[in-house]
Amino acid sequence: MSDSLPVAKALQPIIPDGALVRGRTVLCSGDAAMSTALLAVSAATQAGSWLAIVGVCDFGLMSACEQGVALQRTVLVTPTANKKDWTSTVAAVADGFDVVMLEVPRAVSESDARRIQTRIQARRNVLVLVETPRHTTLRSVFQPDVVLHTVTTKWDGIEHGAGYVQGRLIDVTVSGRRVPRTTQHVLQHVG
Repeated sequence: MSDSLPVAKALQPIIPDGALVRGRTVLCSGDAAMSTALLAVSAATQAGSWLAIVGVCDFGLMSACEQGVALQRTVLVTPTANKKDWTSTVAAVADGFDVVMLEVPRAVSESDARRIQTRIQARRNVLVLVETPRHTTLRSVFQPDVVLHTVTTKWDGIEHGAGYVQGRLIDVTVSGRRVPRTTQHVLQHVG
């Protein structure tokens, strides 16, 4: 088993080690958090890794497909709102999937987050957290190794109120426990 999983070519110069390192936690935040998270896991699913998406409210199959996620290796899990059931569900999912993507409910405690991260490390999975504007408490609960904070600076494809979105420019700030110094990058993103 390799120590890491591949990431999309566009993210290789942005993510430390140019890959998703097994046992680590990546937090995607900001207005392009979901798109960036999907892009981060797409190459891993294409290479044969299984992805579990747990409790992610804004997840769209079409968007995942556009970002390159192999849908045939993706499982959507909708846990109950009960905190204990949520934690048990995530623990069970961690036993069977290489990559686990979560949107964390506010009720999750620091001790539950530590247990989940410990399980991810022991199983050598990759945990990808999606922080949307609705859920902004993740950094205080989880201890991400890598944080990818995104801000969209320009949309492409919409001209004078007509057309459709073809892409966007995203400023990505990279920080976290496994990042020696905070860095800034510009990402040309589709979707």
